[in-house]
Amino acid sequence: MNEKKTLQLSIFVVCFFIFLLSGWYYFSKQKQAVGIIVDRNYDYVMKNDPIGQNANAPTDYYTFVLSWSPAFCDKQRQRYGENLPNSLQYQCGLTQQFGWVIHGLWPQNERARRVSDQPRFCQGDLPIVPQEIIEQYLPESPSANLLQGEWEKHGACAFTHAKDYFEKQRELYRTLKLPNYALSRNELFQWLRKNNQQLKNAYLGASRNELFICYDLNWKVIDCPRSRTGY
Repeated sequence: MNEKKTLQLSIFVVCFFIFLLSGWYYFSKQKQAVGIIVDRNYDYVMKNDPIGQNANAPTDYYTFVLSWSPAFCDKQRQRYGENLPNSLQYQCGLTQQFGWVIHGLWPQNERARRVSDQPRFCQGDLPIVPQEIIEQYLPESPSANLLQGEWEKHGACAFTHAKDYFEKQRELYRTLKLPNYALSRNELFQWLRKNNQQLKNAYLGASRNELFICYDLNWKVIDCPRSRTGY
């Protein structure tokens, strides 16, 4: 009986240490992935933006933009092969797997007819957001460059602080039920309306691999414009 208990205890101890090692390995890989993406200069320089600044356009509504990560990463792998830039490694390399992720939350002007008519860079060229803040939001928006750029271009036109902008994006994201597999545009819209009561009667927008959900200034879902001119 004692030998049986000893054997059971030994098996338990071995399994426990395997579990600890597996957890340590996974955690170290996660930290390595995060380190790759944020251990560099991810600042966005306004003067290099091809569209530029429009600090005077008022905000009439918001567009919440989601991106289907597998399609995005396939396109990047076609472009770069095995030589993905560091800025893409967290999202598209190593052990990460993402589905629908946050592209951005865009203040919009209802009279805009082109992108340059939209609110952009309303606080000018902003300093880099601290790494410890960026890291918090990588699970939903897995690129430090993207988070920094979206904050400077769009978020600063509606929020005073980057963290408030990122928190609002996360809040909206977590109110949505999203499919974890690829769908055609019509199938996607049907799935979203079936599984999200707040979207049941809303006109949604989409491009090839992106989804657009629109909100009024009180964060109620509204119809997106039929034309995406100016997004």
